[in-house]
Amino acid sequence: MEIILSKERVDVQECDVLVAGFFSDERPLKGSSGWIDWRFNGMLSQLLMENKLTGDWKETTLIPSRERILPRMILLLGLGEVKSYSYARLRNLSPYLLGTLKKLGWLKVCFSFPCGEAYHADCRKIVESLIEGIADGLEQQGPLFEEGWIRRLRLFFAEGEEVFPEILSGVQTAKSILGRRIQVEISAP
Repeated sequence: MEIILSKERVDVQECDVLVAGFFSDERPLKGSSGWIDWRFNGMLSQLLMENKLTGDWKETTLIPSRERILPRMILLLGLGEVKSYSYARLRNLSPYLLGTLKKLGWLKVCFSFPCGEAYHADCRKIVESLIEGIADGLEQQGPLFEEGWIRRLRLFFAEGEEVFPEILSGVQTAKSILGRRIQVEISAP
């Protein structure tokens, strides 16, 4: 598995899908979900107002990017209420997310989950929890994930230059913790 870090934003990553988390009780949308909504002229806000999109825990909504951003598809992932957001909950969500990505056959995936003071979650620990959760999922599902798919899997983290050092630290910590459990290569500028 290769982890690719970028100082650029998520909308310019050359990947199959952008996975963006959002909350059921945060309006207007913020972070990458808010940026996507802006790029789509408020389409996500309209879906929220029509209750076609809620942000409930594990709600997954797939939309084509229509070339408004570089990733070909967008997978919106409901995180439930802001007050329930935690590193442990994100780590437990990772195997579910991994299974979804495998079913869809995607190998190049960019992740964007809320972090910062407003969420009482730093980007370093969010990335670390997500990667450890993915490793847990690979071990739990074992035979469902062929070795070749795992080796070809490329995870992108790109939240901009201001949080790049935190993300790099989170990836390095996760790699250290995982040790030999899973082969991780890091590509960074």
